[in-house]
Amino acid sequence: MKSAMFARPVAVVLAVSLFSLVGCKKGPALEEMKKVEEACAAKDKEKAVDIAIKAAESNSSFKEAFDEVFKGVEDKKKVNVCGALPMVELRTRIENGPAI
Repeated sequence: MKSAMFARPVAVVLAVSLFSLVGCKKGPALEEMKKVEEACAAKDKEKAVDIAIKAAESNSSFKEAFDEVFKGVEDKKKVNVCGALPMVELRTRIENGPAI
């Protein structure tokens, strides 16, 4: 009887863990965001934009957030990824998904 009680919660935890790992690209996207922030802190805006563009090409979570934050800019090489508001919005969208 006791083993049946513990089996159900363990199965639920395993299922939720597996579901959260499948297709998860938030971690790598946040790592790329950290690189962008480091480039901005070093006052290298061009490098920050290059990192962001490459991250958007290789990571769907980053791309979704990047495209939404800069949807009004046709030439993404001209975005101000180091601006305070765009940087906060980009990080928030990566962390929370399209819900914001």
